[in-house]
Amino acid sequence: MRKLAGTKWGANEKILKSVYQGNVRPYLEYGSSAWMTAAKSHHQTLDKVQNQTLRIITGAMKSTPIKSMEDITNIPPLGKRRECKAMIQATKYQCSQDHPMNTRLKQLSSGRLKRSSFTLETRALQRKHQEALPKYIEPIVFTMNNTPCEEKLGNVTIQTSVPLITTRDEQTSNVKKILTMSMLEEQYPSETWPNGDQQSEAIPTGLHCSNYKAEEEAITHAAHSIKNKIDDTSQVVFLTDALSVLQALKNDKLPQLQQALYNIKSLTTVIQWISSHCGVWGNEQANRLAKYGAEQEQEENPVCFSEMKTIIKSLFNTPQQQDSYHQLTRSEQTTIFRLRTGHNRLNQHLNKVMKVFHLLCVLVEKQSRIQHTSYSHAISTRH
Repeated sequence: MRKLAGTKWGANEKILKSVYQGNVRPYLEYGSSAWMTAAKSHHQTLDKVQNQTLRIITGAMKSTPIKSMEDITNIPPLGKRRECKAMIQATKYQCSQDHPMNTRLKQLSSGRLKRSSFTLETRALQRKHQEALPKYIEPIVFTMNNTPCEEKLGNVTIQTSVPLITTRDEQTSNVKKILTMSMLEEQYPSETWPNGDQQSEAIPTGLHCSNYKAEEEAITHAAHSIKNKIDDTSQVVFLTDALSVLQALKNDKLPQLQQALYNIKSLTTVIQWISSHCGVWGNEQANRLAKYGAEQEQEENPVCFSEMKTIIKSLFNTPQQQDSYHQLTRSEQTTIFRLRTGHNRLNQHLNKVMKVFHLLCVLVEKQSRIQHTSYSHAISTRH
């Protein structure tokens, strides 16, 4: 990494950070939940490697505080990541009913030995974050199902794109709105819509429900509502901006939603993705209903292991600093960061360092004189 960043035309912050996170840090964290109770001196040996890496990425001087380098690069301490991984591992044991560690985590510890253990450490972490963690966790169920997703969904068609709309943020909201409305008018013309009453619903989805889970619950609830009106229509179109939910549905990862859509297999169903926050009327109305549902009283809902994993990671994640610093070149970033932290090679900083060094020398010299005087006094008294 020093050679990558050492030349004049060396790698920038993004490349150096990717190299560290992809090729260096995995070696420092391999099996960390197993040796998290090791001595602090061993942990400090690994921490020094990351601290050296932070200085290479930021171009900081040796006297720069480590916290400042961690904040600007958004790289958390290794100890914080070890705690996160240990909590995730303990949650996986709790969700696995047949695992030997499941019963061990439920048993009381003897407490005779002063040495810590994985069980004691994870219990302490869970007590520390108990207010933010769900109380009920669903067990992991392993099922073998060889039926393809297309056969389960029947007449359901999943569209995860809109013609001419790119996934990147290169297009303005007005362009996305025009392309979306033209697609809807072309493929689903308003003349074919039934002239019936409009119905809007907003339901609470639970205290620890993520946005991803809420989108899945919304489509599932809509499918159950349509099940009672099969006789009134022959075609249904779902419009949603939850692209990740549609991709998971295609990959056969949402059995509850698949079952809800299977109940309306007699209808010709299309689930169409549309771009969010571009001014489409129905999409904006759905966002208002979602906010209204979130304001209602939420129940303590059980969560699965994947949702619990997301919640635990959110407890340890720090928000990325939105700053134009990250758009500068490496040499400019190094200069700006040194000026911000006050640890640089300017005369003012060196003057402060030399003053402190001079003050220490004076104190040491005074201390040695005092000791020498007391020693001489003791000799003369003895004579």
